[in-house]
Amino acid sequence: MKILSPLSKTAEVKPLAVAGADEFYCGIVTVEWEKRFSFIASSNLRHDRVANFSSFDQLAEATKIASSLKKPVFCAFNAHFYSEKQMPLTLKQISQAIDAGISKVIVSDISLISLLKEQNIGIDIALSTANPAFNSESLAFFKEQGLQRIVLPRHLTVEEIAGLAPSAKALNLELEAFALNALCPFIDGLCTFQHVGKDPNFVSAQELACRMPFEVETISSQPKQKQLSAKSKACLWQNTLPDACGLCALPSFQKAGIHSLKIAGRGNSTEKKLADVKMLKQALSILSLPQKEFVQEMHRLFFKSFYQTCSSSKCYYPGEGLA
Repeated sequence: MKILSPLSKTAEVKPLAVAGADEFYCGIVTVEWEKRFSFIASSNLRHDRVANFSSFDQLAEATKIASSLKKPVFCAFNAHFYSEKQMPLTLKQISQAIDAGISKVIVSDISLISLLKEQNIGIDIALSTANPAFNSESLAFFKEQGLQRIVLPRHLTVEEIAGLAPSAKALNLELEAFALNALCPFIDGLCTFQHVGKDPNFVSAQELACRMPFEVETISSQPKQKQLSAKSKACLWQNTLPDACGLCALPSFQKAGIHSLKIAGRGNSTEKKLADVKMLKQALSILSLPQKEFVQEMHRLFFKSFYQTCSSSKCYYPGEGLA
């Protein structure tokens, strides 16, 4: 399984590659885009400068270094949709990104997918988690649209992911699953929030609308205790931090044939990105351990990296590592 690392600075490429990154993904918001549409209408679902390249010259320099290290760079143009005014510039910038040396474009807007298919852009296309693929029929549909990789929705369980894997293999589709950071209880593809903050340079997780205080009521036929447990867990998200881990699921992902493990966090510091890549690299190095021992090692690794014990509020796949 390959380690897919976030990237937002040219200087990050070499150290992240040395640390163990096999692939990179990034976003770009140019001065031209910002002047016409602003960071609030970012072309890639990150609305802060620290998470994005600001020019295609920067991107080209990054891909040049990555290419010399035999590491591909993917670029996200994965806004949920683009307006009629935005689409021409989006297509132009995808062409510029290809000229800058990217190996794959990450998209979600079905109109953009259709246009890229018509234009036969000459590089692979990956489906962003912002357009969620829930089942085998959706995999088949996106394969027909010319896509080569599916970034799986965050909320899927390991069992659901393993259930999709045979269909993906039959379709020759790569599957990409989240491994670290930015856990969200909601479905990206159905999210209507703008992820913006007070500072255009950096968006704090605690500023996001989905982290504002809210109340939860359960509507269910389940026993009262289960309803209370679900309600309590949902309310945890008001105060959680963006650190999250799914490493206990790696043996199951390997068995299922997952192609890439995604580290979220384009806006994180270089030091944080390096620590995450090293953490995931270390986890992959001991995959041969018996399941119980592997999970114990992941709990130790989590504590060493995040200075806290594992908990359900920070676990991507609780059934794998936490009861």
